[in-house]
Amino acid sequence: MKGYRTKRIPLPGGRVIEIVLFADEGEEHPPEDDLLDVLDIDPPRGTTAYPMNHCPECHSDLVYPVAWEESAEDCWLIERRCPNCEWRETDEFHQTEVEEFDDALNDGTEDLLASLRQFSRANMESDVEKMITALDGDHIHPMDF
Repeated sequence: MKGYRTKRIPLPGGRVIEIVLFADEGEEHPPEDDLLDVLDIDPPRGTTAYPMNHCPECHSDLVYPVAWEESAEDCWLIERRCPNCEWRETDEFHQTEVEEFDDALNDGTEDLLASLRQFSRANMESDVEKMITALDGDHIHPMDF
């Protein structure tokens, strides 16, 4: 189905609302404005319109924590940074948001480790193939060691 966009907004207490914005008749896509601006809604303090690992400036999903400290019961003061556009923000977040952020960071770490293993294996296979070619071509001699 064309002509709509959705936006998920986390609320305090862990609930999430989903807003659906439809394009006007004759338009293929809804306006590119941020849905919160279109609807004239500000997210409540301590919540974000984006997941904590997404940058509100460049929309990268590589945002990570720089510093954090417990600020109140079930709340954390976290400084976040985007490595793509150098966006930074320090804000207070509820424990449920922080747990979701931690899960996203753990998933990202697992993805990086899987990619590292895949590239390491590919490099090793390439090195072995080159060694076999060199041995078959009689290009390696005892004096090479």
